[in-house]
Amino acid sequence: MLETNQKVFEDVEGRYYFAPIKKNFEKKVKEVGAEKAISFLTEIMQSSTVEVEKTIQKRIKSGEINDASQTRKAVAGNGFQGLVAYALIYLQNEDLINKDLVITLKPKKHKLIEDYATIQVGDDVQKPDVDLMIYHNKKLEKAPVLIFSMKTSLRERAGQTYKWKLLMDIATSKDCMQIKQKYGLSFEVKADFRVGFITTNFYDEITQPQQIGMLNFFDFVYLTKSGKFKSPINEFSKIVSDLKTLYK
Repeated sequence: MLETNQKVFEDVEGRYYFAPIKKNFEKKVKEVGAEKAISFLTEIMQSSTVEVEKTIQKRIKSGEINDASQTRKAVAGNGFQGLVAYALIYLQNEDLINKDLVITLKPKKHKLIEDYATIQVGDDVQKPDVDLMIYHNKKLEKAPVLIFSMKTSLRERAGQTYKWKLLMDIATSKDCMQIKQKYGLSFEVKADFRVGFITTNFYDEITQPQQIGMLNFFDFVYLTKSGKFKSPINEFSKIVSDLKTLYK
């Protein structure tokens, strides 16, 4: 395992609330296999709620946590993002994903984002809202860089990444000179960025017409539930074949 991936794996595994999530993930792996299991991450999160809540209440009583409501929200979001990264690295360890792929959680200040994903908009800059980044450790200049927004809800922040993707498409297009000049858009292409979205769809928003329109801006859209969905949505296990195609 790459050292950077090992650190992510251990950091997620060591989170105070992660033990029941890990236990339920491993249970699902035994039931359906590692690759298929990642299409059940929504179920895994939901089935871990009672045990996670017990842990939160213990920390409330000990004075380690003051606001249970805010903690629940943070655990839901960070727990999901951590579980996605943990599951992908788990698949790497099972030889189901290329072992030269770097899987980076919360890479907002990563050099790749700073140097390669910054779009100039007049005197300002725009960067993508990135929760997960995947790239090839040895073929950075030849293989794509994947950046993902990972959300339990499609509200508000889901739009930030697709807007950046739209800006990137305009800034790199030969057909949008007038728009680029009007807004002072410039973007030097140094890497092939592909933009994806991963969601639990806790609130059953993803099939709403206005959300489908937004999701069409992404290169990849994964739902962490098992099933067949209308384009552009795929169950999360589809990422395994997508990564094999991208990183041959």
